[in-house]
Amino acid sequence: MDFCKSCEELYAVSRIPLTIVHQESEVRLALPAGHEELIPHRALTWVLADFVLQKRDTLHPLVTYVEPGYFIGVVALPDDCYCIAGLVSPFQHARSEIMQMASLAFAPQQMQAYCDLMVQMPLVNLYQLKSLLCLVVQLAHGTEISAENILFVDNTVLRTEKPDDALFNLREDAEFHVPVDFETGVCEAIEQGSTELLQHRLLQPSQGKVGAMSSNPLQQQKYAFISFATLLTRAATRGGLPGETAFNLSDVYCQRADAQLEITAVQKLTFTMAMDFCRRVADTKNSGAQSPAVKSCINYISEHLHDDMRLEELSRYCGLCSRSLSIKFKAEMGMGIPEYIHREKLREARYLLDYTDYTLAEIAGFLNYPTQSYFTQIFKRYQGCTPQQYRSRLHGTL
Repeated sequence: MDFCKSCEELYAVSRIPLTIVHQESEVRLALPAGHEELIPHRALTWVLADFVLQKRDTLHPLVTYVEPGYFIGVVALPDDCYCIAGLVSPFQHARSEIMQMASLAFAPQQMQAYCDLMVQMPLVNLYQLKSLLCLVVQLAHGTEISAENILFVDNTVLRTEKPDDALFNLREDAEFHVPVDFETGVCEAIEQGSTELLQHRLLQPSQGKVGAMSSNPLQQQKYAFISFATLLTRAATRGGLPGETAFNLSDVYCQRADAQLEITAVQKLTFTMAMDFCRRVADTKNSGAQSPAVKSCINYISEHLHDDMRLEELSRYCGLCSRSLSIKFKAEMGMGIPEYIHREKLREARYLLDYTDYTLAEIAGFLNYPTQSYFTQIFKRYQGCTPQQYRSRLHGTL
């Protein structure tokens, strides 16, 4: 059977994106169709470079990790081509996380479609992705392989610089401890979803150390990491993070830690993991929604922030009349639907102002405000300053 046809059938069953590219990144097949740039070009370049650097071949695929929490699988094909599986993740990502990734590769007018597509991706864990890659190898080369043939690598800890790096650097030279007082303080901060308190607790001097679990220092650090991940997972679920999300997040970080070759990389990942758990608990607490109808409404708004949403459309989607939905939404969220929509749009606007160079007109259009002046008016009403003043203060030009 033709390999491209096999890929189409694989995608139809699994819904896991598959892309066939030439070594020079020429796309020869993209599934889903019309999304040749599903994987940002920079990430694709890194993945293919890793494949070569790790000395992988046709019977030894590679899986790598891409921020903010996605896996990409690579299988070598004949004629200097590769089959790329992904981006996939074992947990649902916030639209702001997807936007951060999209802003590195797409123009504002393309980001809406990209975000909508990524929100609808199936949840796929590392083991499922490896199984798919084994099947791809069998279809491409007629040879069965096992998951042990597939290497998982994570270079992002050493490759990227993030705001949390400053937190890590303050403790970089310290041995990581998990005494009872430290454990209790960190878990309380996670349960509360307080990143400020968590940073304070992580920086507090502590006594004691993890018991010796290995004579190998790197392996000892990885065992300590897994113990800490277990504590954070339990604290996050007590704080309201859905259990499936918490355990999947823990799995991802433990897999990343296992792929590290340096003690400092594992230490750095420890603090990144703690802050990630804490932020997700905070997001869960801030959602406020309890009823299925309001949760459906929030999800619909999140997926259509760039559209002209009307109450009638939301009501039909949630299965309630407009009046009932409005009353229930305000009771649970503490604000009306129009205000909530504006606040969510402006949350994305702040991100674009913080981290991109898009003009105010581009941001206004991206968020489906009819004019730049109306966007400015709404921004000032809720933020207390104009978008330009917000950006100027950020860069210290006022």
